[in-house]
Amino acid sequence: MDVSTEKETATSWIDRPLTEAAPRISLYTLAVVVILLLTAVSRFYHVDLRVMAHDEVNHVVPAYELYQGNGYRHDPITHGPFQFHALALSYFLLGDSDFSARVPAVLFSIATVAAVLLLYPRYLGRSGALVAGVLFMISPFMLFYGRYVRNEAFVAFYGVVMLYSVLRYLDRGDRLSLFLLTGMTALHFATKETAFIYQAQLLIFLAVLFIRQVLQLPWAKPERRRQFLTLVLTAIAGLVLTLGFAVWNARLKGPGAAEAAEAGLSPLQIAEVISLTLAFAAGVAALVILLRSLGLKAVRSQRSFDLLILSGTMVLPQLSPFPVKILATVLKTGWNPLNYNDPGSVLVTGVFIALLTIIAVAIGIWWNRKLWLLNFTLFYGIFIVLYTTFFTNPDGFLTGLVGSLGYWLNQQAEERGSQPMYYYLLVQIPVYEYLAALGTLLAADFALRFKRFSTVPGYAPAAQPQLPEATLPATDPEKDLADSGYTVKPPELISSPRPIPVLTLLLYWVVTSAAAYSVAGERMPWLTVHIALPMLLCAGWGIGFLIDTTPWRHLANRKGLLALILLAIFTFSLGGVFRGLLGEVPAFQGNTIDELRATGGFLLALAVSGLSIAGFIYLLRGWQRAWITRLLVLAVVGGLGILTARASARASYVNYDYPYEYLVYAHAAPGPKLVLSEVEEISRRVTGGKAIVVAYDSDALYPFWWYLRDYPNKRWYGDEPDRSLRDAPLIIAGDDTMSRVDSITGDEYLRFNYKRLWWPNQDYYNLSWRRVFNALTNQELLSALANIWLNRDYSDYAALKGDENLARLFTLENWSPSENLRFYVRKDIAAQMWDYGLSETVSPAEETDPFASQMVDLSPDLVVGGLGADPGRLNTPHGFAFAPDGSIYIADALNHRIQHLNENGEVLHIWGTYASLMEGAAPGGTFYEPWSVAVGPDGSVYVADTWNHRIQKFTADGQFITMWGYFGQAEAPDAFWGPRDLAIDAQGRLYVVDTGNDRVVVFDPDGNFITQFGTEGFDPGFIDEPMGIALDAEGNVYLADTWNQRMQVFSSLETGFTYLRHWDITGWFGTSLQNYPFVAVSPDQHVFVTDPEGYRVLEFTANGEFVRGWGGYSPSSDGFGLASAVRVDSQGRVWVSDAGNHMLLRFNLPAEIP
Repeated sequence: MDVSTEKETATSWIDRPLTEAAPRISLYTLAVVVILLLTAVSRFYHVDLRVMAHDEVNHVVPAYELYQGNGYRHDPITHGPFQFHALALSYFLLGDSDFSARVPAVLFSIATVAAVLLLYPRYLGRSGALVAGVLFMISPFMLFYGRYVRNEAFVAFYGVVMLYSVLRYLDRGDRLSLFLLTGMTALHFATKETAFIYQAQLLIFLAVLFIRQVLQLPWAKPERRRQFLTLVLTAIAGLVLTLGFAVWNARLKGPGAAEAAEAGLSPLQIAEVISLTLAFAAGVAALVILLRSLGLKAVRSQRSFDLLILSGTMVLPQLSPFPVKILATVLKTGWNPLNYNDPGSVLVTGVFIALLTIIAVAIGIWWNRKLWLLNFTLFYGIFIVLYTTFFTNPDGFLTGLVGSLGYWLNQQAEERGSQPMYYYLLVQIPVYEYLAALGTLLAADFALRFKRFSTVPGYAPAAQPQLPEATLPATDPEKDLADSGYTVKPPELISSPRPIPVLTLLLYWVVTSAAAYSVAGERMPWLTVHIALPMLLCAGWGIGFLIDTTPWRHLANRKGLLALILLAIFTFSLGGVFRGLLGEVPAFQGNTIDELRATGGFLLALAVSGLSIAGFIYLLRGWQRAWITRLLVLAVVGGLGILTARASARASYVNYDYPYEYLVYAHAAPGPKLVLSEVEEISRRVTGGKAIVVAYDSDALYPFWWYLRDYPNKRWYGDEPDRSLRDAPLIIAGDDTMSRVDSITGDEYLRFNYKRLWWPNQDYYNLSWRRVFNALTNQELLSALANIWLNRDYSDYAALKGDENLARLFTLENWSPSENLRFYVRKDIAAQMWDYGLSETVSPAEETDPFASQMVDLSPDLVVGGLGADPGRLNTPHGFAFAPDGSIYIADALNHRIQHLNENGEVLHIWGTYASLMEGAAPGGTFYEPWSVAVGPDGSVYVADTWNHRIQKFTADGQFITMWGYFGQAEAPDAFWGPRDLAIDAQGRLYVVDTGNDRVVVFDPDGNFITQFGTEGFDPGFIDEPMGIALDAEGNVYLADTWNQRMQVFSSLETGFTYLRHWDITGWFGTSLQNYPFVAVSPDQHVFVTDPEGYRVLEFTANGEFVRGWGGYSPSSDGFGLASAVRVDSQGRVWVSDAGNHMLLRFNLPAEIP
């Protein structure tokens, strides 16, 4: 029988005409039309409401410049050029707006669903294709990123068509399949660097398939077959080792890497070269044996070989960065394929491009000259036209050919996002794509049980025709299906075509995608699209198989219909059972009204579910167990389908501007669009158009780079605001510049606060088996997690924190992590707006500074440092301490070292290099961002090695003595969480401020524990995020209680650290990692505190009466860039470390006090 027809013996009902008047319109056709209409509605619905996100802005603005006629230059940072050209075309046709910017993604997302429905029935079956189409339509990731200006919507379409073209060529061997494959591959390379992963996956699959096929051919000499197999396995092992060594080598980062490179190849690099050489030699030897044993004709007869040659030669010229980097390392030349300004690098890169191109051309012409040249022309025609923007940017060809791969590899080393390796499999898939995962498992199960990893195209996977005896499997799958309750028509015996590995390819793609993106350094939510894509196709295959093998004809009666109704009741009541167990108020928890109501609801749901399933089984008591199982599984699939559609709609239409969803990373908040609406309204009223001057900083650049694109008087002031900002009637500032802009604008502007950006909750970091076990066995925690999974409701989870300050981080006003936005309106402009009003979501931010009237102008008499890593230069200096001889030890934090200076700032000693315990060994004398230093009476130096969570002790000249501490949550005296500041009392005892654990721990000079104090809380005597510490002559402890915004004073150790008094600090706003104040007490009992992001130092009496202050933002020494630590020397001079300007400043205070 010729199976080029789309005949399916088990699902022919779906092809029946709806009416005799329209015989060509079948149920399948109607279903396809309905699915596509629903897909279009779901993609276009309110697509313009969401705020333009950070990553979207990187695409919409350059495309707008191209649309404006300013050209486009490819930059690998923003991926390939295709999207920019598509956006520019959309702007040209529809105008520039949020809507038109998202139209290309929407259209490609719709096209992806259409491709599944129209192209895949031959390989998934009619039912499978319909199910896959529905799954693509309701998939949370496919829907969200089908409405998002990123590359994933385009790549999803390329991926679906590419996999189809591979299956089609293995099936039919026609030229159209090859042209489709080449076209999709070229567009993918012109869109995003994930094309390299797709190509690697494809080439590996085709290589394995080819090897399997040639091993099944008759070999004249069996020993040659064994030799071939051995060499192939050796080559594979060599490639695996090469990849492993390369990943290992890429992850060894930190200071010293450059020096190691100059010294020659490291052991890992040597091992990488050896394993690669071994793989290459084994591969060549295997190819020689293959050709001598089987002959060229037999090899070229394999369709997998055609696909291998075509795909491999198309991409070969783009691999030139690899040999360039290897050669540069071996010869120690410094050649870099990304350095387009170095003639040597450009020349060597060009040589390798030419060499690899010649090899590709030679192989292609040897394979099939005419066909290969046509495909080569198609591939590089698309590539060159897009990368050069229709030949207006010739440099784009080189940046595309070389820069894309080079930049993308560098991004993997950067580990953008720092997500855990289990990010996809334990977070994204279980939260969103659980139905796709279940369908994939069903497909794998059916394939194993019924031997369906390969299927004959044109037939549903559940209704395969009988194969000739030579190709029949050991067991008869049709008999297995019949035994399980599925009756098939007697299939015809066919001789061609042969089965092709449909499900094998899809399952392979699932596994390798999950592995590749989990291992890759960059783990981001949108990359889940590439894992979900093959899962959705597999799920279509699996659920379609389930539908086709369910005996529907036995349900076409009264009992059957009643059984289906009972099954639906059981499904919904089962949801009530789980809600009673895991809901906000679980059953059997108490005797309150709510608890009794929950218990009653649970018992009712349990009774209904029990009765309905009992009735279901009774009505179908004549059925085989397999039939009933299939219906139950379909009920579960249906229930999960409803939940998936609900999750998808909630993410795209409800929470699109809020931080409750995990399928985005840096998530835009509603604030920017609210600010934009106010800017538009003010500008319209004041200037009659968009001519108002509006200034914005680097944080606000995203998204106002886009939203202010047609404001001619917009002004970007970056990260350096100055007094000229007062000329702008409207100012927008983010967290980094907000306090400086406050200082500049004073009381001349109204201020309004918004959220600009937020990230999903990140409590899934640092999962351990203990945490997982606790979550599964703790009823309250399990219920809270279920509420997040089902409703994205974090209230129960926040309540379990047991801490009001932690719980409030789950409210929108205090969500963490997030970034803020402040909108400034000059008061003279506001006065013109007599009916000016802002959205009710805006919170006024005007505050009175009680210290303003007593601020003085003060300049330092000594400035030490400046940004750099040379001796005497500083990088974000924090705590420092005076030695008995008046010299200074300073924590040079981001240089990860301690510098010892004399009182004039001249270097005496330096020690310390970078090492992180999270990355491996960190021996004594290495640091990870040290924050503070203390000097004992004997001259010993103590260092708070903050992010290695330990204390180190040294001699006065920097010789390591001892260290203690590890990361913990105060379960032991030395279980630190980011120790920040240190102090020494007269007896030489060391006081450690364990900031993350809200306590102060006291040790003797050798690190032996003495005592500790501190409890997290708000009431006097309690502390929240303590930082700076100082002791007066009587041993009383002055502690900066940072997040409670107050100074607290405790009695000495001998009297038990009793709370004495406190005073409030109007400062210390914000919770950034740099906004931590230090404290100093002078010999005359005056207390000095820094207000880091207030850019000032404040002086108080010991009782908290304000004396004076000085500072203000400045990028130079006439103010502060970030006032960090403060100390008073024996002569009463005040020293301040400026972490923002990388300086150490000394001040002589005037005798008069304002």
